[in-house]
Amino acid sequence: MKLLVFSDSHAHSDKIREAIELNKAKCDCILFLGDGIRDIEYIKEMYPQIPFFYVKGNCDLMAQDVETEKLISLDNFKILITHGHKYGVKGGLGVIAYRARELEADAVFFGHTHVPYDNILEVSGKNIHLFNPGSIGYDGYFGVVNTSGNVLIKSHGKLQ
Repeated sequence: MKLLVFSDSHAHSDKIREAIELNKAKCDCILFLGDGIRDIEYIKEMYPQIPFFYVKGNCDLMAQDVETEKLISLDNFKILITHGHKYGVKGGLGVIAYRARELEADAVFFGHTHVPYDNILEVSGKNIHLFNPGSIGYDGYFGVVNTSGNVLIKSHGKLQ
């Protein structure tokens, strides 16, 4: 399964759409990690054939009915999606990694820092994949994730 992962669009829905159009033929699901709920809800209407999962960020003040985190199961993986601001990701990733471990997640995808990140951290004997796609709105970064067998293959894309 191929996932496109976006965060921090900050009113630049056109950039999300551009990235989807570049990858649409190979996209099975879209994840959005907050700070642009209006953008992703607008984009979701354009692609009714693609499943969307999304959470709100610290700038999504009007999105009262949208959760700040979700645990989703895709193929053989449990993935925690969250914006990251509630876990202090700008100061370190230990708290968010422990939250993923607490929920028995294999990975946590987060935004908020606007900086692409991809690493694995061992927490209490379990490897937790930590992935931040970066900011689609400001820098044109997004994530491309393949769930292949028992391996998560993660990479970053960038709009030109």
